[in-house]
Amino acid sequence: MVKKTKKPQETTDAAVIAVNPLTHDFVLSLLIVSLVVNLYVLVAWVALQITTAYDSEVAMFLFTR
Repeated sequence: MVKKTKKPQETTDAAVIAVNPLTHDFVLSLLIVSLVVNLYVLVAWVALQITTAYDSEVAMFLFTR
């Protein structure tokens, strides 16, 4: 008789995500927050580059509470 050997299972990204969905959710939420912050900074920078007459007003509007 010939013995059957088990092949090691290859782990795919889907298998890793299925095992630990909390880690995937955390990474995804971090990426979304980073994207939003980066877009905010980009819009603020573009707004400050477009006009020179209202620099202080634009900066106060974008960066103050």
